[in-house]
Parts: sequence; structure tokens; C-alpha cells
Amino acid sequence: MSVTTRKLRWTERRGIATVELAIIAPLLLLLLFGIIEFGLLVKDMVGLNQAAREGARSAVVGAKPADLDNRIAGSAPTISTTSITKLYEYRSYDSDTGSWSSWTVLGVDGDENNAQEGNQIRVSLQYPHQLVTGGLFASLADDPEQRTITLRTAIIMRRE
Repeated sequence: MSVTTRKLRWTERRGIATVELAIIAPLLLLLLFGIIEFGLLVKDMVGLNQAAREGARSAVVGAKPADLDNRIAGSAPTISTTSITKLYEYRSYDSDTGSWSSWTVLGVDGDENNAQEGNQIRVSLQYPHQLVTGGLFASLADDPEQRTITLRTAIIMRRE
């Protein structure tokens, strides 16, 4: 094989790496942004679960709903707590019928909440996670115009 033939083969293949990069780069970028978005989504979900758990722990020892709001806000430092929708409920068990009553909104009875010992208390939270990748994953969003995915969690504990 002559030197001219070797040069010809190399020059014929020079653009192949560029074409391969042009085909693969968008897929790799989509994968990278997907990993970042999923990581941030999981971070917010973990923070929301932690906040609900702390709220439920406070509720089962008698904290009032206003105190629960403060406890939840303090337990979720990486989440905008003004965006969290909160619902505090309780229900009681009827041993005669062997069933639970319907959920009732948690209220105040003196210095404590109005759930009785043995009742179940449920702390439900919702948070609109803002997609940082903008329109890239907007088709997965609950609200594509706002580009948010609503995260929901509920923790149930027994009143002590």
C-alpha cells in the first residue's frame, strides 16, 4: 500500500467522528438533564417526607395546628414552605363496630389539639416541584404551563 492510499483513507474518515458526536450529543445531554432533574425531584420529595414526619411527630404529642406549621417550616429548609399545602386530620377507632371513623380536620382544645389518645393523626402535604430544565420535561408535568410536578405525601401516627 502506498503513502498516497493511506492518506486517502484517513481523509475519507475525518468527518465521521464529528457526525457521530452530532448524533450522540443530544441524547447524552438529555440523559444528563434527566439525571439532574430526577435528583432535584427526589431531594424535594425527601424534604417533604421529612417535614410531614416532623409535623406528625409533633401532632401526636398534642401540638396545635399553628405549631405544626412552624415545625414543618423548620423541617424543610430546602423547600419553599409558602408553597406547601397542609392538611391535618384525625380519626378514632370504634371498637363496637370494629371500624375507623371518617377523617376530621384537626382543631384546638385548650393548649393541645383536639385528637384523643389512641386516635390516628394524618399530616398530608403537597408541594409543586418546579422543573429546573424548563420545557425539556414539561410534558411530564402536572401543570405544563407552570412546569410543575405536584409532590404528595401523608404520614399517619397514633396520638399518645
